[in-house]
Amino acid sequence: LEAVNQGLELGMPVDLLQVDMTRTWEVLGEITGDAAPDELITQLFSQFCLGK
Repeated sequence: LEAVNQGLELGMPVDLLQVDMTRTWEVLGEITGDAAPDELITQLFSQFCLGK
């Protein structure tokens, strides 16, 4: 999450921050035993125009 926060502060494009955010969800899922579904990641970033 620190990498995402730093990226936001530096004005990095959201599509690049998605890589770190996705990894954060994966690690949290490993810790808690739950998996973060792809739909959740998609929903989080659906308001952004990615890859255009």
